[in-house]
Amino acid sequence: MEAKPDRAERLLFLISDLLPMIVVVLSLLLGITAPLHAGEDTETRGVPAAESAELAKLEVLANLGDTAAQYRLGRRYLSGDGAKREARKAAYWFEKAARAGDVTSQRILATLFYSGTGVRKSPAHALKWFRKAAEGGDALAQTALADMYYRGIGMRRPDLKRAWRWMMTAARNGDPVAQYRVGLMLRDGRGTRRDLSRAFIWLHVAALNSGKLPMRERIEAERDALGEQMSKRQLDQAMRRSEQYARKYVAEPPPAPDA
Repeated sequence: MEAKPDRAERLLFLISDLLPMIVVVLSLLLGITAPLHAGEDTETRGVPAAESAELAKLEVLANLGDTAAQYRLGRRYLSGDGAKREARKAAYWFEKAARAGDVTSQRILATLFYSGTGVRKSPAHALKWFRKAAEGGDALAQTALADMYYRGIGMRRPDLKRAWRWMMTAARNGDPVAQYRVGLMLRDGRGTRRDLSRAFIWLHVAALNSGKLPMRERIEAERDALGEQMSKRQLDQAMRRSEQYARKYVAEPPPAPDA
């Protein structure tokens, strides 16, 4: 239902503290111009009559169990687009849609529980809903779930094996943040066996997926530093495999080199 986030939105996750920024990314995805807080329930902004009528129709459909309407209501109340910004109502409708199986709503609801926006802050509930969305194939949720396992948020202790599994799943699903994190985990031997060649490959793929944003320079610097630790033979092999991976995992793979 939700438009696919572009690279710029995804790359906001590349800052050191990933999950605390999810609400910022969500705000951008929904067109919110100011950050939301748990206590910020309404915004006194006039809603045109036509939009009020449309909102009323959505309310009727949502109350009849229409999942699409529930999602759209949650989006409107969260962003303040066509409705007063009411975080609690947004959370209510996203939870309705999430329980009906809407994967995007599950991911957004997890974000709300993590940040305490419209609901009581609960890492355990965030973990639950990120897991459901991840199992439904949402790459952003897979990355967020992996990070929670990596940091041990919402659980007794970190689970690096599960973190690795979900981060790799998200990387293969094309999420550049997960591709970057996979490269770092391979480089450091965190949750998986240390493998500099594979780490180089995934960092290369993440750099290609990062577009022209400044963060790409950081990824490339880490990739190049890794390359300096490898023999010429290892580096040549890694570069060849990187081209294969790019064709498979980069949204807009670079053109093949001339013969």
